[in-house]
Amino acid sequence: MNKFTAFIERRLLPLAMRIEGNDYLSAIKDGFIRIMPFLIIGSFFLLVANIPVPGYSEFVIRLFGEKFISRLNYILDATYSIMALLVIVSTSISLAKRWQLNEISCALISLVSFLLITPYKLPLNSGTVVSDVIPVFAMGAQGLFLSLMVTLASVRLYRLFNHPRLMIKMPDSVPPAVSNSFSSLIPSFLIVLLFWLLRLLFEITNFNTVQEMIFTVLQAPMMKLGNSLFSQMIAEFFISFFWFFGLHGDSIVTAVMGPIWRSLTLENLQATKNGLPPINIITQQFRDVFLICGGTGFTLAMLLVMLLKAKSKRMREIAKLATPAAMFNINEPIIFGVPIALNPVMMIPFVIVPVVLCIITYSAMSSGVLPLTSGLEVPWTTPILISGFLICGWKGMLLQLINLIVAMTIYYPFVMTLDKQYLRDETEQQRDFIKTVSPVAES
Repeated sequence: MNKFTAFIERRLLPLAMRIEGNDYLSAIKDGFIRIMPFLIIGSFFLLVANIPVPGYSEFVIRLFGEKFISRLNYILDATYSIMALLVIVSTSISLAKRWQLNEISCALISLVSFLLITPYKLPLNSGTVVSDVIPVFAMGAQGLFLSLMVTLASVRLYRLFNHPRLMIKMPDSVPPAVSNSFSSLIPSFLIVLLFWLLRLLFEITNFNTVQEMIFTVLQAPMMKLGNSLFSQMIAEFFISFFWFFGLHGDSIVTAVMGPIWRSLTLENLQATKNGLPPINIITQQFRDVFLICGGTGFTLAMLLVMLLKAKSKRMREIAKLATPAAMFNINEPIIFGVPIALNPVMMIPFVIVPVVLCIITYSAMSSGVLPLTSGLEVPWTTPILISGFLICGWKGMLLQLINLIVAMTIYYPFVMTLDKQYLRDETEQQRDFIKTVSPVAES
């Protein structure tokens, strides 16, 4: 075990640290976190329109009229359906902060660059083309990867061109807002020129647009790979694995997988909105709702074993202190209190449980026993059972309970082993204390 740990520390940890500290990946992660309130708002109205209760839609139509549900989509269109635009603004600001650039200028130039390479035309079923219309798909799932690439490239170019020789300096008497706008004029002009040339270049290719090339060559294959059981198992393994070494595994892995999961989620959302069945098994909610109840590693199961069976004072006290946070899927008190981090005994179930639950959940959805997630975005802090019901109705609640029982079964022998060790330590400490006190009392 010591040799294995030494190998990991020598080979994998430096890589994990580089991923976690990468400016681009960190900016993407922060960008998605910043737009979460808007995604939750949009998901709330999607939930109102699609509460998983038989007869609900008919009841709403009788109560508010046939157009009520379609009108709920107005807010969905202004939040979830334009996720690409929200990501552009949010990610560019995050990256600009890291590089100490003008945040507003970076956000605006990223937005302009993206719109510049987006075709303002939409083909209709009749074969005609409507101009001056931005297709919604370019703002949503199909445009998400391109929006990230354009944002990272635009801010990087802005940083490159942000040179004193390329900046127009205004007198000190000029208001700061005016001075800042002129200082970014030449860098912005150069970036716009480059993206304009890029669009012209792609118009003479078979792809015709950058969107089509990105989606065909990069995004579609990555989403197909990310929508597989194997890729999700690998992702869950490394998330738990990095946590074992005290690194934030969620931040490291989701910086890479997060955009893929979000794109798959958005595809399901668009299908639900159009009255069609969802198509993707793996989504952000697949993980948030069924694999990390209580926190990464499904540690709610471990906590319940501690509360119900642990005899050592240390285990019982940690369980009591960690319960309030664990109810909302926050498990740092358990990871560093038990601890799980750097604890070879607890590493085994902590890594195995999410992988096993991934197989169970994927099998339930692929076989049709459990409905696929609709694209509804529930906060990852939503307690167990509530989140399952909101996403998949009563079947979602039932699967969460099954996953909980399976996870408790896996955690049980390891928790008991550690509990016995802590109980022996406490007994020995108590004996040593009695031996220390006894001579004093006799004297």
